Amino acid sequence: MSKTIIYTLSRSKFLRLGFLFIFCELVVAKFSIVKAISQSQPTLKASRLKTLSKGFNLEHWQRNELNDGHYTEATLLQYKRLGLTYTRLPVVLSKFLNETNPGVLKKDSLAALDAIIKMHVKTGLGIILSPFNHPLELHTDPAVLARYIAFFKAFAIHVRNTNPEKVFLEVMNEPLADTPEIWNKIQLKLIAAIRSGAPTHTIIASSNMKINANDWSNVRAMPRTQVVKDKNVVYNFHLYDPFIFTHQGASWGWRASQYMKNIPYPSTPQLVAPLLAQIQDSEAKSAVERYGQEKWNKAKLIRELAPIAAWAKTNRVTVTCNEFGAIPWVAPRDSMLRYLKDVREVLESYRIPWGHWFALDINDKEVMKALGLKPL
Repeated sequence: MSKTIIYTLSRSKFLRLGFLFIFCELVVAKFSIVKAISQSQPTLKASRLKTLSKGFNLEHWQRNELNDGHYTEATLLQYKRLGLTYTRLPVVLSKFLNETNPGVLKKDSLAALDAIIKMHVKTGLGIILSPFNHPLELHTDPAVLARYIAFFKAFAIHVRNTNPEKVFLEVMNEPLADTPEIWNKIQLKLIAAIRSGAPTHTIIASSNMKINANDWSNVRAMPRTQVVKDKNVVYNFHLYDPFIFTHQGASWGWRASQYMKNIPYPSTPQLVAPLLAQIQDSEAKSAVERYGQEKWNKAKLIRELAPIAAWAKTNRVTVTCNEFGAIPWVAPRDSMLRYLKDVREVLESYRIPWGHWFALDINDKEVMKALGLKPL
């Protein structure tokens, strides 16, 4: 038998064993899903849970004026036809918060906000109002916290007469307290302020973005979020793991990200090995090498989210993930599509409602398919 034939047979056997290993890994991982969701479901109204099931972030309005007409009623109707059930609006705090009199909202942006809310209710889409760009002093300065408590109550009062089946109030986008326990104490006060202003709206509590100064993981911080007695509260996290893949090439956040390009998903040592020689930055090179060794794939995503699902089951609460995605103009397209599909399927298998970040091209049929949506 020739060396070529022997090599071919050996390689074929190796591939079969590899696929068998991945299959067994997925079977074990899916068993954890069944175990995690086997207990009775939380008490949030089914109609509101359905509204939160599939969403898209209106990230354009984080950087631009709310009245610029970027999203219209026709746009929202297209989103609805795709199968989306809600959008998430970045409420940039500086546009609404009056620093000298936080109990009185700035009027300039309120008309545009009200029009956006009415547009959603009319089209039947839900909308999450999510406060963005909070100051770090919120976590450390009691005077700053007092201003925000007054603001949150005033903001909740302003929207209290909107349809609570369609309008949801998030506590904060990506809080950055030093530990989850510090954020828990702050969040309790903010939830109380929101609830005093809007008695019937569902509140979306936020998990802290880090465990400590050396461990930034919204996913791992989630099970340390304090549960409140209010049953009309859901608990949210963001999923950008593995960060090396989702934020490769990013010019913001972690310094080393800018040196990472063409990072594949799934990851293995063999797949990332050719990239290591091209990366000159030592921190970035070590991170990419570690990413390959960690073997990120669908089974690993299932394992990573298992503690959150177990925490939700134990506490009988609803958990959502209203941000996930990968930078579409940097991540290799085939890898990005696989990642979007894997994350979406894992979240849905755990019955976790989701929201996609980054600009959404509704004419991109491959992305729509990866997100489980119906192309127009």
